Amino acid sequence: MNAESMLPIIAIVLFMVVNIFLKRRTAEKTEMGKAISLLTEINQNLKIIEAFAYDLRAKKFKIGSWNRNKAKLDFLDERLHTALVNTFSMTEEFNREIDAAKKYKSSSYLANIEVDKLRESLTRSKQGLEEWFAANKDKKGLMPKRRSLFG
Repeated sequence: MNAESMLPIIAIVLFMVVNIFLKRRTAEKTEMGKAISLLTEINQNLKIIEAFAYDLRAKKFKIGSWNRNKAKLDFLDERLHTALVNTFSMTEEFNREIDAAKKYKSSSYLANIEVDKLRESLTRSKQGLEEWFAANKDKKGLMPKRRSLFG
């Protein structure tokens, strides 16, 4: 195969990647999309904690959705918002400790990380978001719009 015959395949793959990226960003424009994005991140972080128990070569915790949306969560009640702020502040601190451990190539930094405290906070935030979903599942204005490059 030459470069000319690979060009359409590369274009299709690139188009699909851009479409997936745009769908995620479009969904986060609604309240429900922001909440789903945060819940997804919390679930990923809980999985990282489970892996952390078996392997001290820890992956950093996910905070991208939080960083994009933390100033746009005024639709959540104060208790849930406070829980999310505390949870993701703790997550950011853990990421700094993981960075320090990698920088100094020392597992002692990781051994001192209290993941149980973070697990409890993540679990409380997850429960709060699930309760918010249950209370708001029938509100049509909160649902993400179904738009993409395909239609």
